[in-house]
Amino acid sequence: MAQQFNAMFRRRPNEGWFQAGRFEVTTTDILCGLAVVTIFIYGILGVEDWLRLPFQSFLVREEFEIWRLVSWPVATTPRVWPVLGVVLFWAFGQQLEAIFGRGKFVAWVLTVTLGTGVVMTVLGALSTELDTTNHQYGLNVLFLCGIWVLAATYPNVRWFDVVPLWAVAAVFTLLDVLQYNGDGLTGMVVFELLAIVIALVAGRSLGLATGWPIPHVPLGDGSPRPRRSTGRKPSPTRSATGRTSGSVVEGPWSAPPPPKRNPVDHAATQAELDTLLDKIASDGLDSLSAAEKRRLNELSKRLRD
Repeated sequence: MAQQFNAMFRRRPNEGWFQAGRFEVTTTDILCGLAVVTIFIYGILGVEDWLRLPFQSFLVREEFEIWRLVSWPVATTPRVWPVLGVVLFWAFGQQLEAIFGRGKFVAWVLTVTLGTGVVMTVLGALSTELDTTNHQYGLNVLFLCGIWVLAATYPNVRWFDVVPLWAVAAVFTLLDVLQYNGDGLTGMVVFELLAIVIALVAGRSLGLATGWPIPHVPLGDGSPRPRRSTGRKPSPTRSATGRTSGSVVEGPWSAPPPPKRNPVDHAATQAELDTLLDKIASDGLDSLSAAEKRRLNELSKRLRD
């Protein structure tokens, strides 16, 4: 049990945006750091200043306080459950960021954050019951959304080798829904369920959550992408007389043509990547050694490029 706790809360060697000392500062670190800052804003500057951060759909719609569409995940009060949400998001967010990759993880976070806020702002205009006032979410929602995406990516993974990850996500979601529904907060029920749906669709569209039949827009499935057009004219063709029409003299100003992808190398890379993914699906991400995790990132980048 102690080993599993250590594995869950240890720092992952993810690619960061910048370095702080010997540490790579990742998106997960930045979000958790901002959440901690808001705790001190609440306790030192007071509730009035802190209340500028949570999502309140009527203020977005009527007062044009559009920053609330992106600030709500980090708005955290100095209470046990919101702070615990920051800790759990840091633990699970690192795993999710490692699997997504730095850029896709940012895209996923922004999609969930903005998408949920925009939809709830529109729904609030249609029904006063859905006019959400969000004071308690913090990073709990992103943490819950992350668990659902991991569960949909690796349906056979069990938490502490006992409980399926999807069951953990379902229990957390059910408890939240029962609490909000009992308090008469219909808008918060819809907010959380909507965030989970958007998270799963966005995760599937970006290449994860493939274990369940989730509708998606195929944006980043991990397969090689077609090379973008550079806007250059097509290469000149040689005529029957042996001359080249419109040829350009080669020199240091003209880059050589990109090497063609070897289909054999691509197949071998895909096979090796599939082997590592199968191991993760059966035993979890922590079953990989440090060398295997580095190899996983190398293979994923190679296929994306």
